[in-house]
Amino acid sequence: MTRYIIILVALSSQFLSHAQEISGRVTDSKGFPLPDVVVLVLETQENTTTDFNGNFTVKAEVGDEIQFLMISFERTTVKATQGMVVVLKDDSDQNLDEVVVVGYGTKKAGSITGSVSQIKSADILKTPAQSAVQAIQGRAAGVNIVTNDEPGANPSIRIRGLGTLLGGRDPLYIIDGIEASSLNGLSPNEIETMDILKDASSLAIYGQKGSNGVVVISTKKGKRGTMKVTFDSYYGQKFIQREVEMSDSYRFAYYNNTAQGSSSYFNFEQPYNTNWLNEITSTGEVMSNHIAVSGGSENANYYFGATNYKEKGILDGTEFERTNINSRNEFRLLEDRLKISQAVNVSIVGNTPKPLSAFTNAYKQAPIVPVRFENGRWGVPLRNPETGLIDINGSDRFNNVGNPVSQLYYTNEKNKNLTLFGSVGAELKILDELIFTSNFGATFDWSKGYTFTPSRDIWLSQNATSEIQDYSPNAPINILNQRRGDSYRWNWDNFLTYKKEFDKHEFTVTVGMSRTTSNVSENLSGTRWNVPEQSNYWSLDLSSYNNETAPGAVVSNLRQTPLVSLAYFGRVDYEFDNRYLLTASVRREGISAFQDAKRWGVFPAVSAGWVISNENFMQNSKHINYLKLRGGYGEVGNGNTLNALNIPVFAAGFNYAFGPDQTIYPGSNQPYQVDPNLTWETMKEFDLGLDFKVLNNKLSGSLDVYDRKSENVILPVTLPTVLSPERVTVNTGDVSNRGVEFSLRWDDKINDNLNYWISGNISYNKNELTSVSNAFFADYIGGSINNGQWTKQVLVGEALGSFYVYEVTGIDNDGAFTYSDERVVAGSYLPTYTYGLSFGGKYRNFDFSVDTYGVGGNKLYNGKKAQRFGGENIEYAVLENFWSPSNPNAENPLPFNTIPTSSTYYIEDGAFFRINNITVGFTLPKFYEKIERVRFYLTAINPFIFTKFTGYSPELAGGNNADPLGNAGIELDAYPTNKTFLLGLNVSF
Repeated sequence: MTRYIIILVALSSQFLSHAQEISGRVTDSKGFPLPDVVVLVLETQENTTTDFNGNFTVKAEVGDEIQFLMISFERTTVKATQGMVVVLKDDSDQNLDEVVVVGYGTKKAGSITGSVSQIKSADILKTPAQSAVQAIQGRAAGVNIVTNDEPGANPSIRIRGLGTLLGGRDPLYIIDGIEASSLNGLSPNEIETMDILKDASSLAIYGQKGSNGVVVISTKKGKRGTMKVTFDSYYGQKFIQREVEMSDSYRFAYYNNTAQGSSSYFNFEQPYNTNWLNEITSTGEVMSNHIAVSGGSENANYYFGATNYKEKGILDGTEFERTNINSRNEFRLLEDRLKISQAVNVSIVGNTPKPLSAFTNAYKQAPIVPVRFENGRWGVPLRNPETGLIDINGSDRFNNVGNPVSQLYYTNEKNKNLTLFGSVGAELKILDELIFTSNFGATFDWSKGYTFTPSRDIWLSQNATSEIQDYSPNAPINILNQRRGDSYRWNWDNFLTYKKEFDKHEFTVTVGMSRTTSNVSENLSGTRWNVPEQSNYWSLDLSSYNNETAPGAVVSNLRQTPLVSLAYFGRVDYEFDNRYLLTASVRREGISAFQDAKRWGVFPAVSAGWVISNENFMQNSKHINYLKLRGGYGEVGNGNTLNALNIPVFAAGFNYAFGPDQTIYPGSNQPYQVDPNLTWETMKEFDLGLDFKVLNNKLSGSLDVYDRKSENVILPVTLPTVLSPERVTVNTGDVSNRGVEFSLRWDDKINDNLNYWISGNISYNKNELTSVSNAFFADYIGGSINNGQWTKQVLVGEALGSFYVYEVTGIDNDGAFTYSDERVVAGSYLPTYTYGLSFGGKYRNFDFSVDTYGVGGNKLYNGKKAQRFGGENIEYAVLENFWSPSNPNAENPLPFNTIPTSSTYYIEDGAFFRINNITVGFTLPKFYEKIERVRFYLTAINPFIFTKFTGYSPELAGGNNADPLGNAGIELDAYPTNKTFLLGLNVSF
């Protein structure tokens, strides 16, 4: 922190220029003061912004030309006078001229004919988070984001539903022209705008890489004017948002005694009463510091930023730290005919993870088990049959749940990543109407890590009555695994843009080619037994067991097959008289994932718009300020991550006898067949939209209706064993996503001291596997909860990821559940609707905002509750109402200690409504001429949630890959959602 302050003081001394200062005030046409207006002295590039009362002071001489800029108001230039009052005229059409980034270019917002949502920096930074994706939850219609509060984890994002199972499901991220698979390597502080392309007519220009949506990131850049310095910092504490109340020792004994049919199996007077969740969690902490320096002249601009983000998780021992260093420069040469840009981002990440299964073990372990016994040995579930008490010398082990505290204690894992991504681009104005653009972007990632497993200590922790001499001499004392990896991807785009305007016509033609190479990676892993226990001596060479044969060193080296994509594209944009809009594009693309005859595909798109409000018959409308009807159709291929599905593989270990003496030779086999006709999944979509502004531009909104169909979806089929012993992947399915999206925003001011805004959006999406053409498709199941039970199956006519379990039909006379004869569809984890509501405003020097988010129409599976083998703890709520002869209509069965059947008993409503953040800020009155702004703020993140789900969190992404047939929508080994309270500071010079 001290270094940052020294830098700020040193840089602020460079602001000395003119000796004279001009003070004034800026208002709108009604006399209301305008805050945050940019005040720029054109001759010297001195600049500042107005305060909450519209006042400003800037270094200038009387007579200098000063320019005033603010969104939604006309740009105004006047000569400086002392005490000047400047009135800015409303420009309701200016926001229609704001730039929106689309594929290989930009468009004015008013010229967009597809479905695009833009989110700006101020909205992203409202919710401080380690990932910018997590911060925009609920801000864009049709974008479903499932957050994950585990330090360093990726949130899951789905744009307009789920259209595939085995192919890529995540959107493509474009960061200043650089293709990326996530935003985890980029600090949210560096983002200027985030444009989310949602419909196929917008996505087709990106081809197969954009089949699940495209998120285009424009980072902050230097602007013409004197040097500007900003500093942003916050510190906060994190807590579990909601806990699950478990039974105490007395109630545990009562439940399990009933299950055992005995009143004394467990003594009610146990010596221990452990709250396991409290034992493995503590208050988390989060801290972020960001500094940026920017500026520019007529021929160049520059930006340099650095961010340090640290987080200590609520799960004991989890830590995450990321440092970002960013540099972006732009140079204009040859009288502005040549522009060269450069961008570099370095991300250095350190992560100390802990097993999330500790949460499940804390839920299941009996409260009568201590963390440690009196002699210091770890607590284990041992019962003395004679007394019914927990006893280190007991002979009866009553459950197989591990001690979660010792589990965290003995887990030693650390990972480090260095990610470098950058781009070099050039724009050459060949003619006034013709520009050639070339942009090369690349991402390098180097990773390393280790896992140290003290095998003997772990064995002793689970066998409290054993000693070191009882441990097998042939088993490892400890195991060290070290790993190294690197990956590389690059993309090179070259295109020509021709733009011509005449009379009322405007044409823009873009043609070009794109080359991408991804999945270039190599991973090296080595394992040794019995290394020194001190971490500074952890080396494979220092193992005390250095034999080259098992169980000595194990080394594996894995190289991935690169995925190469080559594409040629073209687009035509036509606009007539600001009324009629037309866009048509085509992309021909080939990827190496498929065999030669199936590599190339052609993906067209067309969209049109009609600005009805610009028609003559609308000019006298008093209430409608802007009205645009738009519609489009597009086709987009999906070849993501499919290169492993149609490459023959061979499995080792199949020995065979050969020759007269039947000598045994090592052999291999091909475990599954490869379909040579495997090719693209193709998404086809119709979209119809309406954009409007009414009531003097106070109320704005948009409405979209879409019909999206994914054809030739790749699914596994089970052939007769003689043809293939394992499943074969083929193009056989069709998936439908149909939906409606609606957004509204109201902006108004009550007086010159108070203005406010309210915005909201709601989306509806129906997901369905509409057909499967291959007769061998059957029993594609998933959703394992690691007890021999599965919970999901892919079924025609149902949503992907649907739960398929037995229905509880009642409770029999013995208190046990009765079930349906066959499994039934019990809903999907995919929500049918999502919504967000935000409001905020400013009063004098205070600002406030509240953001909310909700989902509905989805189901969740309480997997930790269902993962029972016998002798585990039970939720307090179950004890309040379980079956007995005197309570035959209870909701819960008679206590049991057997593996439960996957059933509707564990299916719960996944709907929730949450307050994402509440922020109150205060900007200090201007107290020093060289400091533009000082703002303090308090933010509560996720302070409240309303849901019927009884688990830790209704947001269950299912890990970083969010597999629909994995743990997505199943609460098992899941990190609970956090609530965070933090204090922040914004300073600008």
